[in-house]
Amino acid sequence: MWSTRLLVLGLVRWLGPVHGYLVRRELDSWRLPGVSEIGAGSIYHALKRLTADGSIEVVGTESVDARPARTTYKVTAKGEAEFQRTLREKLWEVSASEDPFHTAWTFAQVLSPAENIAMLRQRAETLYERVETVTQVLAATTSDFKEANAGSFVPAHARAMIKRQADLWAVDAEWCEHTAERIESGDLELGPDLDAQQAQYWRESIQGDKFVEQVAMWREGTGK
Repeated sequence: MWSTRLLVLGLVRWLGPVHGYLVRRELDSWRLPGVSEIGAGSIYHALKRLTADGSIEVVGTESVDARPARTTYKVTAKGEAEFQRTLREKLWEVSASEDPFHTAWTFAQVLSPAENIAMLRQRAETLYERVETVTQVLAATTSDFKEANAGSFVPAHARAMIKRQADLWAVDAEWCEHTAERIESGDLELGPDLDAQQAQYWRESIQGDKFVEQVAMWREGTGK
């Protein structure tokens, strides 16, 4: 995955010469959604691939006490060029998120109204719990390294990203609650017992050229 590759390459560039354990420990300390969950296996696999590609190179191998030997890496000129290119490419790119809910919601009509309502409210509750968790992280940390205690320093740009993710979760949760209310009130009709005439009209619309054009425009706008 490009994201793991960029993170590992960037940290070898920043901390190098450095071994895989320190790369993993640094990622764990970031507390960024989707980053701290990257496992050791993915990190060491990325190091091997980057080495094979010539983007980083082995500086040496060291063994401390009875611990397994650790290989130390540093970035190469090729790796520096890749890092600079990928960093700018991804920062300027606007793409659709790959949320499985987005895809599965396409077939929400299969579920009963009651099940859709229950699912949406459960999803909202889970998202609000995530917002609360990252809010606590922000409250317990600081971007001022002079005032930080051990483990409480989080760079300002990382804090901004954590806040962005919390805001996205909150908007998603609000949408789930609102949509559940629309189903409950009858404003949004969902369920396997959809009126036969309405279902047939929907199928005919899907088969029509105008519908295909509208879907194509939507996909172009979302990057899918």
